[in-house]
Amino acid sequence: MQGIVIQGPTKYAKEIAHLYEGIPNVIWSTWEGEDVEYIKSKGINVVQSTPPTFGGHLNINYQTVSTYAGIEYLKNKGVTEALKIRGDLKPNNIKLLLKILKGKPLSFLAICKPNVREMYYELEYIHDSFDFPVDLFLYGSIENLEKCFNFQIEYNLNIPPEALIAYSYFSNSDLEFKLNYPTFIDNGITFFMNECLENNIKVDWLKNEFDLIKYHSDKALYNY
Repeated sequence: MQGIVIQGPTKYAKEIAHLYEGIPNVIWSTWEGEDVEYIKSKGINVVQSTPPTFGGHLNINYQTVSTYAGIEYLKNKGVTEALKIRGDLKPNNIKLLLKILKGKPLSFLAICKPNVREMYYELEYIHDSFDFPVDLFLYGSIENLEKCFNFQIEYNLNIPPEALIAYSYFSNSDLEFKLNYPTFIDNGITFFMNECLENNIKVDWLKNEFDLIKYHSDKALYNY
């Protein structure tokens, strides 16, 4: 059974909440104090968490706390796999997107080809491209999503959230972590960029006013 976690603030609720009307097992996971009345009027359930005292680099703790709360809500409802998507993203065809993603154990939009740009971080690895497994929306089994988002950092690591989420999954799965395409594929992780392009799926990032799919498809990505 599929579900959806819409994660984050409710600033763009009026632009996107109606898109989820009639879709079962949708939860908007946000913060105490956020305006959620419009969301509820569209039949969408809401979880409101206490914000973390420490946000972390690029607010990683905000993302993990709210996403994990939504995952646990769906798990308690019997949902077995879910789409995690930010509250400022506007997909053009959610039902088709869910159909495309159904059954994928863990799937990200895309990852860059190697040797685009070298970057060194503090997780005992070398990351050799500019981009990462896209964390703005991803899909997987409830158990795998728990492994991705069940963590918070206690001090400011200058590491992109996407890398930390991937590291959390590998670590919680007792797998050797390398942030590169072959390692992901060898461990059953997939990428759904091509399927979005083939099915005319668009995901507008309202905050930055561009189509996330087109933006990433224009880069040097492994589009698998």
